[in-house]
Amino acid sequence: MAKVAADERPTERSSYLREVWAELRKTVWPTWPELRQMTWVVIVTVVLFGVFLGVLDLGLTSALRPLYTATHNGAPAAAAAVPTPTASPSPTAGVSPAPHPTRSSKGTTP
Repeated sequence: MAKVAADERPTERSSYLREVWAELRKTVWPTWPELRQMTWVVIVTVVLFGVFLGVLDLGLTSALRPLYTATHNGAPAAAAAVPTPTASPSPTAGVSPAPHPTRSSKGTTP
């Protein structure tokens, strides 16, 4: 944060807000035609950059894909086999038993 001399600091919030309002009145705001033109420039620029990045991504993906799918001898890598389960797990597998009803959470009797 910039250092401000003590005599330049507003002493009250109202004086600060008055200074902000005075600075905003000095601002040169664009006209509606200028605003529309600048908005179209932003939209066209975003679309062009999006197309550029999409083409760049597609090119790099297709250029680098062989490096990731090839094995050491240059042949394509085989898909890893996923084992299929032979039996469904029991519905109580991994479930801990319920606490004893006469014991508290600290293990002492009531």
